[in-house]
Order: sequence, then structure tokens, then C-alpha cells
Amino acid sequence: MHKKFIPVAAGLSAAMMASGALAVMAAGEKAQEVLSKYEKTGDSRNCLMLSSVRDTDPLDDYTILVEASGGAVYLNELNGRCSGLGREGRYVRRSSSTNMCKGDIIRVIDSFGNTRGSCSLGAFEQLSEIPEGEGASE
Repeated sequence: MHKKFIPVAAGLSAAMMASGALAVMAAGEKAQEVLSKYEKTGDSRNCLMLSSVRDTDPLDDYTILVEASGGAVYLNELNGRCSGLGREGRYVRRSSSTNMCKGDIIRVIDSFGNTRGSCSLGAFEQLSEIPEGEGASE
């Protein structure tokens, strides 16, 4: 994963920061490359406990990959486009809840700390890693 989970004081806010190497890759290419390593399991959750979220990786303006404790990986397909998320790779979520849930609003943050777009989270669908050599051909 390429983002670091950074708690922000006062209100359980969190910002997700981008990795320089993958920020250069086009968002669609990045999503395709990362997701080619996984398959959907059909197991979805509406919420994840924040204490179990280890890392997040915005893949494009529509999807976020979430790594949870124990090695679980989830795909969150956002409810609509979150303009600039794939390019900026960072966002903030403000909530007093100890859970990250479907319907929570996230806001894209640019490199200057300005809000650039917003959207709501979808359900968290668990993914299973495809063993090397068995991935889908492109």
C-alpha cells in the first residue's frame, strides 16, 4: 500500500497521503494494475472500525483500496466520482464515529491543503489476493 494513515487531532479526522512514485502513473492505469492482483470475494461490509484500518490507497476518482489489520484488503467503490482523488491521492474524513462507514463523506485535499471535491464512501468489499502466475491476462 502507498498511503499512510495519519490521525488528525480533534474529532477523529484522518488524511491519507500519496506516494510520489505512483502519483505520476495515470489513475486508470494504477487502478487496473493494482486490482489485477485481487479478486472480489462477494463479502461486503458497511463499516470498518478505524482502529483496524492500517492503510488506504486511492486508486482513481472512483475507488479506494483499504488494508485492514490481519491482512484483510477491501475495495471501496465510491458513490459517484470524487473529483481529483486519483490525482491528489489524499483526502480527509470528519466524523465522531469510531467506524469508517458506507455513506461517510470524504473530501479531496490538494497539496496546498485546499478542498477540491467530495463524495461518499460505498460498501467495503473484501478482496482476495490472486496467487502470482494466476492473474487475469490483459
